[in-house]
Amino acid sequence: MAQKVDCTNTLEQARTNFERGHLYSIPAILKPCLDNGFNKVQKIESYLILTRTYLLIDDPISAEDSYLKLLRLDPEYTVDPENDPVDIVYLNEKFTTTPIFILYARGGLNFTNASSIVNFGVDNTEQSQEEYSMGAGFNLGGGAELNLSNHLSLGLELNYSNRRYNYKNTLFNGDAQDMLEIQSMLNVPIFLKYRMKFNDWHPYVYAGYSFNYLIGARAELELKDLVISGEGDRSEISVTGPEENLIDLRNRVNHNILGGIGVRYRIGYNYLFLDARYSWGMNNIVDENNQYSNQSLLYKYGMVDDYKRLTNIEVTAGYIWPLYKPRKIDEKKGLFRRLFDK
Repeated sequence: MAQKVDCTNTLEQARTNFERGHLYSIPAILKPCLDNGFNKVQKIESYLILTRTYLLIDDPISAEDSYLKLLRLDPEYTVDPENDPVDIVYLNEKFTTTPIFILYARGGLNFTNASSIVNFGVDNTEQSQEEYSMGAGFNLGGGAELNLSNHLSLGLELNYSNRRYNYKNTLFNGDAQDMLEIQSMLNVPIFLKYRMKFNDWHPYVYAGYSFNYLIGARAELELKDLVISGEGDRSEISVTGPEENLIDLRNRVNHNILGGIGVRYRIGYNYLFLDARYSWGMNNIVDENNQYSNQSLLYKYGMVDDYKRLTNIEVTAGYIWPLYKPRKIDEKKGLFRRLFDK
């Protein structure tokens, strides 16, 4: 306790000497408590006093060293150009605290739909009444970003997605088909992101490509067979059964173009974020060589897969861990040389 009181008095003494212009004594006053005694907040203030002191006594190397130590303690330290001394503002411009890498975890809901590329069926496809509609699933994953500048980053993710969509059709004289397809997949998006900053709020936009690998695909099906008797009476026979495995009817590898918007909010030295992403399937998900291979789909439910692509909307939330490394900016080096040095 006595040591903490002494260091509190030491910091007050350093403030007083600075205000009175007794600058050369300040480094010696602060050094013992900086080595052992000050807490984090006191160290940050001490390094700021030292930085200003060294600037005033024309020792720029020591000023930069003190300011770098301040930034290592507080990577989110900001300078107010309106109120802070101009020499601190200029010095701050020589440094960056933008993390080289950030890591994050994400999870949320997704909404998937399918669209027909070529229509197939067991009836007259020119009079098809088929309809695709959106289904809800979930996604979990994480990723990392390499910051190319204060505003631009390159991101890579690994995600698990459970996606669903619905299909309805009416065959012949009124037989109703219903199918819910459920897909499980791994997707690897890579994208460029542009960030802006408004105090603690950091909105962003991004665009890129996603490689998707299908792990599983299954379907819940029902055929309502309309029966009309000779007297004109109408009745329905429901044809159902266990889930059908569709994995052999699907292309395992698929490709998507994606784009998204979001915002992250600073909490201490980390961030919470909310993100909305749209992805558009670039290829037909149906394996053309196995399109007719499932006999149950053909003869029990009267169903033939269309060639189709998937679109997906994701709404996710997550948590970001920046890997801070405060450093001096080398203006003479180009972007790729600076990345190599990182």
